Amino acid sequence: MGSIVNMSTLGGARERPGIDAVRVMGTPRSGTNLAKHLIERYLEIPVVFDQGFWKHGIFPALMSGREVDHGGLPIVVMSKDPVTQILSWFRLARNDTIFKPNGNLGSFLEQPFEVRQDFTEPKRMEYRFRSPADYWNQFYFAMDALRRTGAPVHFMCYEQLVSSAATSLYLISDFLGFARPFDVRSVVEIPRHTLDASNDFDQVAGTTGERTAFDPARAELASALARIGWRNASTILRGIDDDVLDATGRAGFREVCREAVGPAAMLRSLVGFW
Repeated sequence: MGSIVNMSTLGGARERPGIDAVRVMGTPRSGTNLAKHLIERYLEIPVVFDQGFWKHGIFPALMSGREVDHGGLPIVVMSKDPVTQILSWFRLARNDTIFKPNGNLGSFLEQPFEVRQDFTEPKRMEYRFRSPADYWNQFYFAMDALRRTGAPVHFMCYEQLVSSAATSLYLISDFLGFARPFDVRSVVEIPRHTLDASNDFDQVAGTTGERTAFDPARAELASALARIGWRNASTILRGIDDDVLDATGRAGFREVCREAVGPAAMLRSLVGFW
């Protein structure tokens, strides 16, 4: 006979650690808004995006004497795999906000890549990289370097957060020092629509206007490869460093890509629709 589970104890968010908030960082479209939503709802810990530095910016070398100053808060770092991530940036680059517009995928992957808090507004922080892959490398290399200094940094894969939300929250709560980590048996509800909170600043997600339905397939590598084509995926992979893949929890990712390539990805490379 199975044991009886006390449902009132599931979740584990009732014995909070002695921290005021947690910082969530990640490149654009890496799941930072989703992480904020789930952490605040299920772990009941406030999440900050804009206190001290921009959540999408390369982590600054803040110093306190000879010690690196990480801002005093634990940091959860969100990431998508580089193929899925850069494809989502290309979609976003067809407007004029966070990336400069570029409607051609081939040139987008190989030309200098500029990132700004908002290209439609003056006096915003701006970065330039050799390519989108260079931005992915630099951002996550810097976060891993910060982790290696001993700062409280936890990497979380977007695809894991979407597919195994309860386990992901357990890992985050354990990282944050919960006396009773989040229970992996808990039911975690992923929002039915994408979250339209600002990419730059802390604010409550809007509740008006049309919102895009949340599509879990956007986290699937095979789906991204079918859209982007193997030739373009190979361009991305040539620019990605293995040690950064390892740091984000994606050791062996190149082989995973080769195994995930299907006929649609090969056809996309031959025909091309971008």
